[in-house]
Amino acid sequence: MTNVVLTSVDCARPDAFGHRFFEKQKATGTYYDTCITQAAFTSPSHVSMLSGRNPFNHKVRWLIDYDNEDKLLPEILSEHGYSTAAFVGGFPLPSGNLPDFFDTFEHIDIVEDRKEGRQEYGPANVLVNRAINWLDDHRGERNFVFLHFFDLHFTFRSEFGTRERPEFDNQHVYANVEQYIGRQRRRYYDEADEVGRQLELLTELVELDTLVVTADHGTKMPNEHGYPWVYNRQGQRVGSQPRGAELYDNIIRVPLIFNGDGISSKTVHQQVRSIDIVPTLLSHLDLPVPDGVDGINLLNGDLPELAYSETYHGQLAKANKRTYQMDKEYEFGWSDLDSLVCIRTNEWKLICTANGDLEPTELYHIAQDPSEEQNLLKEETDVVEDLFSTLTDWIDDDNQRYREAAEVSDETRSNLEDLGYL
Repeated sequence: MTNVVLTSVDCARPDAFGHRFFEKQKATGTYYDTCITQAAFTSPSHVSMLSGRNPFNHKVRWLIDYDNEDKLLPEILSEHGYSTAAFVGGFPLPSGNLPDFFDTFEHIDIVEDRKEGRQEYGPANVLVNRAINWLDDHRGERNFVFLHFFDLHFTFRSEFGTRERPEFDNQHVYANVEQYIGRQRRRYYDEADEVGRQLELLTELVELDTLVVTADHGTKMPNEHGYPWVYNRQGQRVGSQPRGAELYDNIIRVPLIFNGDGISSKTVHQQVRSIDIVPTLLSHLDLPVPDGVDGINLLNGDLPELAYSETYHGQLAKANKRTYQMDKEYEFGWSDLDSLVCIRTNEWKLICTANGDLEPTELYHIAQDPSEEQNLLKEETDVVEDLFSTLTDWIDDDNQRYREAAEVSDETRSNLEDLGYL
């Protein structure tokens, strides 16, 4: 019997893992407190997590209706005799072809929470209950379970608790959003603790051989980059708490924990990446790593020097496609949000706009400036040139920045707005 569980806690920052369960897993396993996700929103990030490949290689860039053609972890494990199951608590993973890669795939959406960014979702206790029952039904087999928790996925909107949609201010955002800051923060950490309690129950009721806990992306909190606002290139406030519109570390830095027999107890502060999960887990299970995987095995002590991340937020819907072209039609708003790519080391991060040709726009000395407040783009030209050269080598033939998203229906647009993507 072998039970392997991979858990992705949507929107979880490293400081979200404060419950005693997470602290125990950190203490008894290997904890990486700086895991960089390869995309700033759910679907591309999870495909990188499950394929071990960067987005410019696996080619999944859409949030919804995505089509992955790469071999994913559940398919690899199935070829080696594992039964595979996924229990997913939220949109948008079920909108693509991820279900095709699992023997069992359940999208659980029994709770309605449209006002606070979770829409119809499955709470942690229900996901864990389904996983426990499935593992019990497959007792004595080789099993792999993927859990995607949506409990922390809050959207900061000012109409919370009201019956009527408020008026927009002159910058097209809700005028009274600030009064909800404390409420959003409190609920976020309460829900993180609840996920910890449910995972603790899972480990008490089911014997797990290997447990991996991580996240697809993080979220902003007070005092971080204009929280709760996101600004367009003209410095105008265009929304509050949208998903996938920035590449600061509060969005792309997440926790990563490996725990199981033979895994050492230590904390690693140097950066690792979501694409390292697949080769690390397969190596731990003594299974071959497929050719073409971009990640590396972390458990033998190797660590990656460079990490890549991207967000093509402007291409989530036709009204936001190719944002640099849409400037001709709109004076402000989401149409002025850039598509972004970044390259990160343990010392530096370079962020570039990807509205067609790449343009370096921000450079941070993250080793000395972890909150990314001082843009050194003009002062550190040699660093910019070196990182930009590597980045362009990676994605020079990637045509994503020239592509356009398909038009979405009114219902889908409404769903994206509820979830904080538009």
